[in-house]
Amino acid sequence: MTSEQNIQTFRDFLTQYNLVAEQCFNSCVNEFGSRTVSGKEESCANNCLDKFLKMTQRVSQRFQEHQLLNAQANGAAM
Repeated sequence: MTSEQNIQTFRDFLTQYNLVAEQCFNSCVNEFGSRTVSGKEESCANNCLDKFLKMTQRVSQRFQEHQLLNAQANGAAM
């Protein structure tokens, strides 16, 4: 992988991270009258991130399975 590809990969990661952080913040943080994060907000944010990470992992696994099946099908066709 070239340096430019590494930079783009890192940019893509940061973009995705920021989108998830914003989504979880908007969904979970509702009280702005206190300087501290409530236990309920913290739990919500942790669950939000956990769900996203598990979903991302599952999608990656399915993509790999799909790629493997396609590679096998293309190999058998030759």
